[in-house]
Amino acid sequence: MYYGRRLSPARGFTLVETLLAISLVSILIALFLTVFVPARKMVQDALGRQNVESVSSVLRAEMSTLKPHEAARPGAKRSSKGSYVSAFDKAFDWLQASKKPETAVVIFSYRADTSKKAQDGIYPALQGGRNLPGYSSTLISVACPMDDTRYSKFIPDAVGPVYVVRMTQLVYDGKGGFSPADRPGMIKGGSNAEGYITKESSRDLSGAAVFFRADFFLMQPKNPARYKGRSWAQLGTPSFSTNMSFRL
Repeated sequence: MYYGRRLSPARGFTLVETLLAISLVSILIALFLTVFVPARKMVQDALGRQNVESVSSVLRAEMSTLKPHEAARPGAKRSSKGSYVSAFDKAFDWLQASKKPETAVVIFSYRADTSKKAQDGIYPALQGGRNLPGYSSTLISVACPMDDTRYSKFIPDAVGPVYVVRMTQLVYDGKGGFSPADRPGMIKGGSNAEGYITKESSRDLSGAAVFFRADFFLMQPKNPARYKGRSWAQLGTPSFSTNMSFRL
């Protein structure tokens, strides 16, 4: 007759061992959160600041530059007929255009087909992705009024986010500070660039300079037609804001 060896039941973890294991895991998780979460937030903040500077620099560059033979915005209250006479003239008009989203400045990038060029010097958007980036195309960053169809027609082909910019003049209060104008697009001191320059150049503080706050709203969807008749209040909260200026 065979007598088998009696097997003892498998021994499990005791309550103390379980509590110690849970405590150890909790400590490791806490250490992970302490080290890596702030680092991730720092990276996100840095990328956010980089994006703000990148987008605002496009607007700053466009408002301080007048391209050769650059035509004025259709219907603009310009100090010249058919074309801007200076970058100040252009920037002045762009601020006035931001009274409503459908005429405000938009900022975006698109991949341009460099094998083609229109008579106005604008490269068309690359269609169908038939060319490799860098071969016969280039990424172009644009700032233009939304009703300027020479560029805004490329918005549906935009690479990355598109921003609509609300500009509100910051008016010097005479006491060392600035306060926003009553509404976006309003410029106190003159209804056109020439009048503003004549009046403001006599002041010692800033001369012919305009200070303003730029609020950047994410354009969703990327379709200018969807912004017809919309107000700034309907766009919600801007993604970011920054103070800027332009001068003669």
